[in-house]
Amino acid sequence: MSFNFTDIVLFLGVSQGIFLAVSLQLIHNRNKSANRVLSWLLLISVVMLFARISTFRIPADWVWRFGILVDTSLFLFGPLVFLYVRKMLFLTPRVRTLNWVHYVPAGLHLSYYFWTLGIPLKDFNATYANGGLNLQFFIVETAGLISFIVYWLKTYGLLRSYRKEEKKQLSFQQNVFTFLSCVMGALFLSISLWGISFVSLQFFGIQIPYLGYTTMWISTPIFIYVIGYFSLRQPEIFRIPISGKAKVEKDRLQPAEIQQLQKRLNYFMAEEAVYMQPDLTLKSLADKLNTSPNNLSWLLNQVYQATFYEYINRHRIKAFIKRIENEAHRNHTLLSLAMDVGFNSKSTFNKAFKAVTGQTPSHYIKNQQVA
Repeated sequence: MSFNFTDIVLFLGVSQGIFLAVSLQLIHNRNKSANRVLSWLLLISVVMLFARISTFRIPADWVWRFGILVDTSLFLFGPLVFLYVRKMLFLTPRVRTLNWVHYVPAGLHLSYYFWTLGIPLKDFNATYANGGLNLQFFIVETAGLISFIVYWLKTYGLLRSYRKEEKKQLSFQQNVFTFLSCVMGALFLSISLWGISFVSLQFFGIQIPYLGYTTMWISTPIFIYVIGYFSLRQPEIFRIPISGKAKVEKDRLQPAEIQQLQKRLNYFMAEEAVYMQPDLTLKSLADKLNTSPNNLSWLLNQVYQATFYEYINRHRIKAFIKRIENEAHRNHTLLSLAMDVGFNSKSTFNKAFKAVTGQTPSHYIKNQQVA
């Protein structure tokens, strides 16, 4: 029995999937709830990959029927990816899993599998060979593709919500957003190729080599490697509480309350320089001010016309410019100075600096020297 390159990739995906699923459970106090979902996702991927190898390498008649059972995983993949991303980004202490409605398609497909068990194996194989199951396969693949598209859109919506809430509640950007955006991009490409292949074959009778189900089988090990190894190295993520669409209260604080809160805020910015804390959050600053995060957010939006992220980074940029004026950049790198005033990455610093000054840090220094 010979093995080709695809078999080797799939075998590595199976072995690494098992390794990562077990390893993630050994990591304590680090994105534990999200990693638990990821472990299930990895194990489902392992089953999918194992079935892919078995279907084409084991000549037994029962293998094709077993493949129908494995296809149930297609309807679990989307919901679990959505749940993983939600647990990774948002604080949902009361929500351990998704509503049962999300698992109905998987349950229906499982029922279909049990229905096929009522057909004698010989008759089942004969029906399969004569194309008698083509309609069922068409329905299953259509439903699977729709499921992937729906949950991709729902997960993309989570990323957009997180990006919006991140600037309201955090003074820094986390690498997890960039990582998950890349994962979503890869999934979008795989789903697109699958969709193109499906439409081409079902409606035009043209089969495109290496697309369709094959694309999903090959992209799954890549997904396992990337997301699994990232999660092994990923530090604890600061998860954002999910906020409802509450209407803005125009007069949430009275003038006296605004003045008092501003006074305390100015003190912690000027005297305590709390903006230099790289992990400063809306909640932690609100606790220092003896107010609620909602009150502080309202003050920043209504009085200072800024999100929490923008307000804190304005102070960081101001402190950075002061160091430049004192010529600290002659003895230190720009990155070290940026880290010193509270930034946690070069990209975040460059983006914030240009937003405030309209220039890059190097151009700003060059223009100051010319002046």
